[in-house]
Amino acid sequence: MRCPTAQLRLMVAAAVMAVTAFGAAALAQEDDYFANTKRLGRAAVEYRDPDIHAVAAYYYSQYNHDTRWLLVQAALTTSSNLVIHRDDIRLVTPSGREIALPTQARVLRGVGQIRPVVLGASASRHDVLSYFNERDRPEPLRLFSLSSDAVDTNFVSIRHHVTYGDLFFESPTGLWEDGTHSLVIERDGVRAVLPIELE
Repeated sequence: MRCPTAQLRLMVAAAVMAVTAFGAAALAQEDDYFANTKRLGRAAVEYRDPDIHAVAAYYYSQYNHDTRWLLVQAALTTSSNLVIHRDDIRLVTPSGREIALPTQARVLRGVGQIRPVVLGASASRHDVLSYFNERDRPEPLRLFSLSSDAVDTNFVSIRHHVTYGDLFFESPTGLWEDGTHSLVIERDGVRAVLPIELE
């Protein structure tokens, strides 16, 4: 008969091995989910595969997300011409909730809360175009305007050009949870998933 101390040690060892295996499996799953990505800095990330090249930067939002609105700078290009609609871009929270880009009407209603975010982010903006060979052929993203200017509901990602601009997301709860969110851009079988880590 084993002594209680030896039995306890075996139980602790088994528990440690189980936690280690679970952690390794979780990391492997995360690596698979965020395949084709690499860090470009503390709060900048790049996705690249044969169909799409995308960069996201969120230096201000990483630590300043106790607000309803989140700002992510983005730039992308695709290997073929592709019409990307507003609802083809979404943010998935760590708990799995999918948050679509807001409408222009909703942005205008929230402009009083968005402007301080844009102002706060101005000192930490990142040159997202610098990661693209096509940076000399930029196409501004016109999904949003903080005034009553006309906007688009979609944009054409043109080969050999790079589209760039700010993406705004609104939290239904009024703030954003810490953890790894996923910026998903998906259209006609072309898909990029970039980790957005809020702390």
